[in-house]
Amino acid sequence: MSILFKRHFQIAYLVDDVHAAMAEFGEKYGIAKWHVMDMLAMHGEGSPSRYLALAWTDEGLMVELIEPIEDVPSIYSGWRKDSGQAARFHHLGFLVDNDEEFAAIKRQLAEAGCPVATEGAAGNVLQYAYIDTTKALGHYYELIYLKGEGKTLFFAPVPHN
Repeated sequence: MSILFKRHFQIAYLVDDVHAAMAEFGEKYGIAKWHVMDMLAMHGEGSPSRYLALAWTDEGLMVELIEPIEDVPSIYSGWRKDSGQAARFHHLGFLVDNDEEFAAIKRQLAEAGCPVATEGAAGNVLQYAYIDTTKALGHYYELIYLKGEGKTLFFAPVPHN
C-alpha cells in the first residue's frame, strides 16, 4: 500500500506575521478569504503558535499559515528562520479515515525511518500527528483524522477562494 501522498489536502507555511502573509497571499495569489484562529487565546502560554490561518483554494487545496512563537520549543522552532522567505514551507497535510489507518501510516513511516515528531488532539473531533520526514523529504508530514461531527464541523468556517 502506498502511504505517501494519499489524500493530500493541505500545504502549510510558517510566517513571521500571519496578517501580513494573508494580505500578501490575497494580493499575489488570489487567496484573500481566511479563517484565523488565535492559538495563544485558545491554548494559553506555552502554545507553539500565535495565529493559524486557513483558506481553501478553488482547486480544493487548503493553505495553512502558521505564525510560530519562536521562544516556545516546538517543531516550528527555528524552521528556516534565516531563509529570507516571507512564507517558509513546513508540512503537507493528509486526511485519514479511521483509527486503524492512522496507526498503520504512523507505523509504516516509523519503519521507513520517519518517526512521530509530535501528536495530539483537539477535543474528540480531531487527532493529528506530525511525522518527521525532514531528512527524507525536507518537510514534515501531518496526519489529520477528523472524527464524528468533526468531519463536517472542523473545517466548516474555512472560506473558499
